[in-house]
Amino acid sequence: MGWYGTLAGVVILGLFLVGFSRNQELNKGQQAAKVPPRINQDHWHSSFSVYICNNFMPNPPLFDTVDGIHTHGDGVIHIHPYTPAASGRNATLGFFLKSYSSAGKGGTFKLSASEIRPATVPGDPNTKLNTKDWHNGDKCPDGQPGQVKFTVNGKQIKGDPNTWRLRNGDYLDVGFVDANKPLPSNPLEKQNLANINDVSTSTGTTTAPTTVAPASSATTAPTTVAPASSATVKPTATTIATTTTATK
Repeated sequence: MGWYGTLAGVVILGLFLVGFSRNQELNKGQQAAKVPPRINQDHWHSSFSVYICNNFMPNPPLFDTVDGIHTHGDGVIHIHPYTPAASGRNATLGFFLKSYSSAGKGGTFKLSASEIRPATVPGDPNTKLNTKDWHNGDKCPDGQPGQVKFTVNGKQIKGDPNTWRLRNGDYLDVGFVDANKPLPSNPLEKQNLANINDVSTSTGTTTAPTTVAPASSATTAPTTVAPASSATVKPTATTIATTTTATK
């Protein structure tokens, strides 16, 4: 009788734990669905520029995935998630770069607080700059030791840029520049964000074609960009990028 009683207790406890675990997971899913950017609801945009030594790199070329975070080659990250992997706290700069690395045509885009290697862009005259791994302390062609820097709306952000949670209307700049100088903001980023094209046909570059002097330390507050039309067609690509844990 004791053996049967113990067995029944184990079965009952197991069923309870399974039910409790399932309920917890359902609650997590429901809570995650409420965190923006929300699946099939929010449609955000952030400008994105890359600067190496004394040059702005061309915009990452057009690519798309089933997750919904991509670019049209217009210098803008388009954020309208279709899957949990790209929604809520998972919608990070790192997720965008991993998607670009796997679905784009330029290879792996490396970025951390101490290293950057932009993916190659066909026709880029600065191929020697964007095919090199730049580490903190490496020297640019001018002989000055550089540092990886990340700014949002002109303000430098410390830590790993990959963990930055994407928002609507931000101006994001990453690059490698003289450690004693500020990372310049792309002078065309406001124009890029103000002239969004949500039809995936753009193939050109809208980054500055020539050397640009470092920007002033003064920054201008970003302007909010209204969500694009709901007429955007859900992409049919099959590439799914690795999820990045999102923290701000």
